Amino acid sequence: MKISKESVISVIKNTDKLPTIKAEISDLIIMINKEEDINITELSLKINECGNLREALLTNINSGYFKLQRKIESIKDAVVYLGMRAVEKLIVAYLIKSLLPTNLGNSKELNSEMYWKHCLGTSIAANLIAEKLGIEDKYRYFAYGLIHDIGYTALDVCFPEIVDEVYEIQKKGVSQVVAERMIMGGCTHSDIGEVLCEKWNLHEDIKTVVKHHHTPLAAENYKLEVMILSVADAISTLYYEKLVKVSTNFSLSHKIIDELGLDMEFIEEISKVLPNKVEMVNKQLNFAILSL
Repeated sequence: MKISKESVISVIKNTDKLPTIKAEISDLIIMINKEEDINITELSLKINECGNLREALLTNINSGYFKLQRKIESIKDAVVYLGMRAVEKLIVAYLIKSLLPTNLGNSKELNSEMYWKHCLGTSIAANLIAEKLGIEDKYRYFAYGLIHDIGYTALDVCFPEIVDEVYEIQKKGVSQVVAERMIMGGCTHSDIGEVLCEKWNLHEDIKTVVKHHHTPLAAENYKLEVMILSVADAISTLYYEKLVKVSTNFSLSHKIIDELGLDMEFIEEISKVLPNKVEMVNKQLNFAILSL
């Protein structure tokens, strides 16, 4: 099957198969999108309007992954220990992952559990890279990783037959992105993700990461965020290909690794620890408890 990029984008924009965001969630996202400092009390009140988001968020923050010295009892505590920007991005990531879980699609070939592990692997790798670079709000990068591939989940919901065909092409050694371009007239899951970001009013940094994690040199803004997620996604893609037993021509960008001041020894260290870390974090985090 072949389809034009315009047709794919049109379906994504107009479909009723994808979830709609409730007004209270949209209001929370708009509040977070504002560049000025957010009043923590107002943020907490807004969170309380969104189902059990507060409880779900605190449960996951206290899960063990975030290596906190004490139990976090409130959103204010979370901001103190993780930083406002990290908490903001985690809130958005949890909301979007709950609205658009990786098992929402209908592909016969895609193993949603394995693909979720790729997303989690990207989050963990991005977190480790940010930590290596001395970035203070490193958990913001963990949040980016959780939702960097929302376009692929949307593709699975709206065009499961394309996801199946992409997988069949991957088995022949062609990378996922190249296979998508072949079938969808140059369109990729990153383009679809960009449409979702616009549809749901997600902040520009998230939209840029979603749009450019496969084309980091094309990003005009948030270049550091995009480069980190690009390398993290690449590391996790190689891990994912082993999980699903395919071997494609996908490779890491040494140019981006050099731009970040990293070396292959560090990349290989992440690659070695990633499988065990993914299994551990997969047991620690629970998105199913969020009820909107």
